[in-house]
Amino acid sequence: MVLSRVVSIFLLMAVGYLARRARVIEAQGIKTISSIVLNVTLPFTILFSFDRSIPFSAAADLVRMAIFSLAIHGLLAAATRFAYGRLMFRAEPLSSRKILAYITIFSNCGFMGFPVTESVFGKIGVMYASIYVIIFNIFVWTYGVALLAGSETARPPLKAIVLNPGNIAVVAGLALWLAPFQLPETITYAFNLVANCTTPLSMIVVGATLGGLPLKGLFKGTEVWIGTIIRLALVPAVIWLLFQAFGQYGMAARVAVFLTAMPAAAQTVIFAERYEADIALASRIVFISTVLSVLTIPIAAQLL
Repeated sequence: MVLSRVVSIFLLMAVGYLARRARVIEAQGIKTISSIVLNVTLPFTILFSFDRSIPFSAAADLVRMAIFSLAIHGLLAAATRFAYGRLMFRAEPLSSRKILAYITIFSNCGFMGFPVTESVFGKIGVMYASIYVIIFNIFVWTYGVALLAGSETARPPLKAIVLNPGNIAVVAGLALWLAPFQLPETITYAFNLVANCTTPLSMIVVGATLGGLPLKGLFKGTEVWIGTIIRLALVPAVIWLLFQAFGQYGMAARVAVFLTAMPAAAQTVIFAERYEADIALASRIVFISTVLSVLTIPIAAQLL
């Protein structure tokens, strides 16, 4: 059942890929749909993931998830600083090592993570994932920007860290979850229809983004494959083993590990272009890790 659902999700990505190759969706169209997902449908998905049928006892797990996300991103940031700075790829240009470090730390836990997590864990999985992504966003706009900019003077906008639609939706969802009343059914039905658009639209956007990348030389370079293996296999395996060692087996732990098994973050290419890092390497790793995740994510889902 889990495998079937995950494969169905990835078939939506194939639709987006074919639509882009056939020029049904152009580059500007991808940006427009992405904006709709990030600012409209995804916040509603997060909002209604705080289902009132989920017991309030889950609140402790939400705090635990925030701690897990903070620990995971902090650990990976420290590990990449040491590994890519001293042990690996010293012969590679700094711009390439920045990308390798970035994709090791940051997975596509939001754009792909939400729909795939919902298909595996249900609404409560999205509820936990939304907390994980809050910490992810803080790291992206602070450490991530500083990493690619290569300057400690890079100052990310506070609004992007705090007042983004995802974080606002988490606060609103928590408020409704704890409130002594329910919204009228007419409102919840309409908003749920909007929320249900997130999975098809987000996966179509991922596929369309991949469809716009040049295929020439896509699979060349040892660093591309090492980066992909680290992102899809090594990182989730290490995090899972650490959780096992510390006796963390609950739902929050499993969702956290599952989110680390996502491919390279989609915004890697955008940030690489903005801060003049290795755009070609970023594009290739995002493409290959996303395509191969069709195989690795179902395995992770079955194991977790």
